[in-house]
Amino acid sequence: MNNLALISLRNDHLNDRNETRDSIDTAIYDLISEMNLIPLLVPNSPAYTNDLENIFNIEDVKCVLFSGGNDLDILKNKGAKNICMIRDKVELNLIEFCKKNDIPIIGICRGFQLIANYLGANINKIEGHINVIHEVTMIESLKKIQVNSFHSFGLKNNNLPSNIKPLAYYIKDNTIECFRTITPFRSLNFMWHPERFKGAKIDSIELIKNYLKF
Repeated sequence: MNNLALISLRNDHLNDRNETRDSIDTAIYDLISEMNLIPLLVPNSPAYTNDLENIFNIEDVKCVLFSGGNDLDILKNKGAKNICMIRDKVELNLIEFCKKNDIPIIGICRGFQLIANYLGANINKIEGHINVIHEVTMIESLKKIQVNSFHSFGLKNNNLPSNIKPLAYYIKDNTIECFRTITPFRSLNFMWHPERFKGAKIDSIELIKNYLKF
C-alpha cells in the first residue's frame, strides 16, 4: 500500500464506562482523500512507533498528520487539562521518524503546538480563540481568510526560533495561525482545523501542496 498518511489520534478516558479510547474526527478522512492519500491511523501505544522503519516501506509514507484534541503535558502548569502523556510520547516518536526519513509533517491545532514547543517556542494561554470564526491574514500575500478556532493555547508572533516561519496570523492579538518549517524537518502547521466547517480547506490544501510537495 502506497501514498500513506500516518495520522495520530486523540485519546480520552470515559469515566462512565471505565474505558480509554483513541478517536478521530472522520472529517480528517475527506481532507486526506482530497490530497490523494490513504489514511493510516497510529494507535496511542509507543510500542508501535519505536521501530517504524521495520513496519513500513518508507517510500510509501508521504506524510504524517498530527490531529487535534488533548493538551500537551508540558502545558499542565499553564492550565492544560485534557492531557495524554502516552500520546505525547507517540507523536515525539513520529517526529523522530520524520526527521530521520525526510517525511513531511502536517500539524493541526495540538499538532501545531507540539511542533512549536519541540522547536523551542513558548506556547501560552490565550483568550478569545475557543469556538469562534475569525479572520486571519496570510503574511506573504496579505490575503484575508475566515477560519475556525478551537484552542485555548497559542503562539505569539515574537521571539520565535529561527526555523519557525510564520505564514498567517490573527492581527487582533498577534498570534500565529499557520507556520512552516524546513529544518530540522519539513512541516506545515495550522491552528485552525482545515477538516472542519470554516476550515479554509481549499486554501489549506493549496498551502500543503505548495510547501510540502509530496
